Amino acid sequence: MICTVLFALVASVPSSQQALEAMIEGNPFPSSQDSVLMEYGDDFLLPESPELVRFAMLRQFHRMAFQLPGEPANQLAEYINENWELFDTDTKNLWLEFAGRTGIDVPHQEISSDNLTSVLRYCAESGNQPPLLDTGDLTDLTDLQRLYYVNSLSPDDAVGFMEDSCWAVRNAVIQRNPGTAFQMLNDPSLYVRMNAALATGRSDLLIEMASIEGPIGHMSLAGVGQIPILEDSLYGSLNRAARLSALMALFDLGWSVPENRLDYLLADEYLVVGAVTADETGISFAEPPKGTLPEEAPSINDVPDQILLVTDAGEFEMTLLKEEAPLTCRSFWYLAETGFYDGIYFHRVIPGFVAQAGCPEGNGYGGPGYFIPAENNTVAYSRGVVGMADSGMDTGGSQFFIMLDSQRRLDCRYTAFAVVDNPRCLDDIEIGTRILEIRRVNP
Repeated sequence: MICTVLFALVASVPSSQQALEAMIEGNPFPSSQDSVLMEYGDDFLLPESPELVRFAMLRQFHRMAFQLPGEPANQLAEYINENWELFDTDTKNLWLEFAGRTGIDVPHQEISSDNLTSVLRYCAESGNQPPLLDTGDLTDLTDLQRLYYVNSLSPDDAVGFMEDSCWAVRNAVIQRNPGTAFQMLNDPSLYVRMNAALATGRSDLLIEMASIEGPIGHMSLAGVGQIPILEDSLYGSLNRAARLSALMALFDLGWSVPENRLDYLLADEYLVVGAVTADETGISFAEPPKGTLPEEAPSINDVPDQILLVTDAGEFEMTLLKEEAPLTCRSFWYLAETGFYDGIYFHRVIPGFVAQAGCPEGNGYGGPGYFIPAENNTVAYSRGVVGMADSGMDTGGSQFFIMLDSQRRLDCRYTAFAVVDNPRCLDDIEIGTRILEIRRVNP
């Protein structure tokens, strides 16, 4: 009898995965002063012990991820500020991540190697002054730390980082002080050079860069801002992605589709051009349904545990999370093994956030021709975790993203399916970085 009662008590507390699935289905378990139910339960509860604060924080990130109604974060903030010294560094860093994004004030931080990145990021996101660092400290900062530091500096102080070794830091200087762009028109990074041309109104350089293959060329074309040139590309380019870039840039300029060109655009062999045209003009447009993972995809037993992502910016060893996301791992390896990713560009890189690739068009609108369902799991989106991009639940395909820093607001919402084992050089990836191949480790 006693054993039966104990079993019932244990069974009444769901696992994190069970609680997550119940939350996604809209039938969450009742909240309680339990770590799992504090994080995934139906109602907000103020923690009764410091050990539960971390799970109350994660709850706030999950509500961001699934666009659920906000909760009384001010109550949680007050409790955290009053008990700040009771929390360990990891918990404090997690709160800095949430507070920076939501504009919540935090107590004064004593800087250490364990919290420096989090503090600099908080200052950059909240607009607070960065900690005072001497020249030696600046030399020792990582690329990511220097990025956050520059993003928290005044425009005048940011100028000192114009010749930084990291492209993302130099690009941040332009954002902080656009006047520096005139001196960065010959930057070794094509992306920084493009942004310098945009900041200085150098449409001649953008026209020149529009001929570059891949996303840099598409983005340069979109920034030209001259209707005749964009129309020439829309009607005359053989590059599908260039036509789409021109079309979307034209619409941004307030352009209207000429009546004699409407049917032409609707019938473009690149379906996205037709879909965008139809959406802008209020015409219904039926896209063909997507398929499912092909039957010839390998079984999970034939998927390697580790793979090597080879790019022109370096090689990155990745461990596939086959237990947490078996279908996604099967699909990813199927595409990699068939050469789908070879030559594809990273088309979206947001420093401190994600580096995204996997679109065969190089513009974020392409895929493998099929969808796979989401495999929501509880893997934390920290630096180096790889997730499956989608345009809504159960619309994953070939596009994936690599985390460049912790972004716990993505937890549970996007399928995490791999981890980069050597994330130190991830900041070398930029828009236009090309995947050369994805292969087994030690084939």
